[in-house]
Amino acid sequence: MKTAVLTTVLTLAIGGYSPAPAQGPYDKHADAHKNIEGALLRARADDKLVLLDFGANWCLDCIVLSHLFEDKTVRAFLDDNFHVVQIDVGNWDRNLDVSRQYGSPIENGIPAVVILAGSGDVIASTKNGALADARTATARDVLGYLKGWVAQKPMHAAR
Repeated sequence: MKTAVLTTVLTLAIGGYSPAPAQGPYDKHADAHKNIEGALLRARADDKLVLLDFGANWCLDCIVLSHLFEDKTVRAFLDDNFHVVQIDVGNWDRNLDVSRQYGSPIENGIPAVVILAGSGDVIASTKNGALADARTATARDVLGYLKGWVAQKPMHAAR
C-alpha cells in the first residue's frame, strides 16, 4: 500500500513538473533588427558606438561575458561609450540573418561582438573568435578590448 501511494505521489509530482524557462541575458523574443536600429539612432544622436553582443543563454562563455560587462569599471566604460544590443542566436537557429549582415562574426564561436559607428559601419569584430573563450577573460581584458574599439572610432562616427 505504501509503495502504491508513494509511486502515485511521485508520478503526480514528476508529471506536474515543468522546468523554469531558461533565463539569461539573451532574449529570444527580442527583435534584433528593431533593437539595432534604435541603438543606431541613439548613437547618431550622442556620438557613441553600438556594441552588438551575439550569444545564447546555454553558452557558458556568453554568460561569463555578460557578467564581465556588469563589472563596475567595465559597466561605467560601456555606458559612457556604447549602446549595447544583445542578440540571441538560440541553438544556431535565431538571428543568423543579423549575423550575416555584419560579416558572420559567430562563425568561430560565441560570444561574438561587432562594433558599429552610428552610421552602421562596422568598426571592429571578434569574427576571429577572440571572445569565444570568455571564461578565461578578466574584467581588465574586456576593458582592454572596449578601449581598443573606442580608439578605432572615426571622428564623428555617428555622422
